[in-house]
Amino acid sequence: MAMDRFILPVVYRHLRHLEPFSLPAEQLALMKYQVMALYRHDLNVIANLAEIHEQLLLPLEIPYVTFKGPSLAVCYYDEPAMRFSRDIDILVPRERMAELLARALAAGYKPLVPHDLGNDSVSLAFVARYQKVITLLSPRDIVIEFHSQIDNIGTVYDTRALIDRAEPTRVGSAEVSVLPTDELFVYICWHHTKHFWSHLHWLVDLDAIQRHPSFDRQRAYSCAERHGLSSTVEVCVKMAELLGSPEFVPHDNHDERLNGLLKLSLEAMQGDLLFEHHLSSLKATPDYAFHWQTDLRHRLRWKLLGWLRRFRPSYAEYRVRPLPSGWQWLYCFLRPLLACRRRLINHNSD
Repeated sequence: MAMDRFILPVVYRHLRHLEPFSLPAEQLALMKYQVMALYRHDLNVIANLAEIHEQLLLPLEIPYVTFKGPSLAVCYYDEPAMRFSRDIDILVPRERMAELLARALAAGYKPLVPHDLGNDSVSLAFVARYQKVITLLSPRDIVIEFHSQIDNIGTVYDTRALIDRAEPTRVGSAEVSVLPTDELFVYICWHHTKHFWSHLHWLVDLDAIQRHPSFDRQRAYSCAERHGLSSTVEVCVKMAELLGSPEFVPHDNHDERLNGLLKLSLEAMQGDLLFEHHLSSLKATPDYAFHWQTDLRHRLRWKLLGWLRRFRPSYAEYRVRPLPSGWQWLYCFLRPLLACRRRLINHNSD
């Protein structure tokens, strides 16, 4: 379970110091072997981030910011190896995405999502325009997610404003661009709440950032207010304080927002991806897990923009009927026809 929840290094460190009689020596040795494999993976991730900066982003002079994962571990953990990083997340301006993808594919990166991404200017321009996250596999076998937007409809975060706030910090052999502490703290409160805090190492992130000398709670609250995330951050801070208390008793407080978050978080930590998808069906909007995080204006805006997103073509539809850039507006009308075609094919195959 510790491996599945991405906290095996933390668990192993505590067990090694505690040396409980109930834990067989061979089990501890197996954990050490698994932890060393995670350490090697994390070193590989850090090296890959430096290569992306030096080989892809810097030569093209593309402004960016990397968040979560290796940069978070290096900046805020006393022992960065304690924080497992599955992949690398990088936010870039949408208008620079196509040339970044072209350079990455030429350097040996392979497409994962979409898996059949064509290495031609029209295909790259299409996916950069219509898909907010493109996932590649690096030559080091590390998953890289290039984002042009980190929320669903752009009402929570402005990409250019986030990139403009980036700060340089050394990660591995390179000076990479990262979010300032207040911005990162607000982001993880929003992002992890959106996913119901389903990974235990996310709680360690919350603690690690608050313990760091650069953390200032008032600056974090001011940042949250700018993004309309004051309630989210306030409840996450309360959750961290409650979970860090030796007298922690679930649901024994007067804040119903906190009770609801704790209940679903504890359930999500014990569930699997399928259960998290079930919880997602209960969310207020795709960007907010709870109604108290947002207001009626945002929910109405999501209903409108979410409805309009139905007309946004997918890369799979582009591959079925590739159109030049100047004619891609036709996909808005072709989508229903292509959907009917897919249903007819599926019906005939049944």
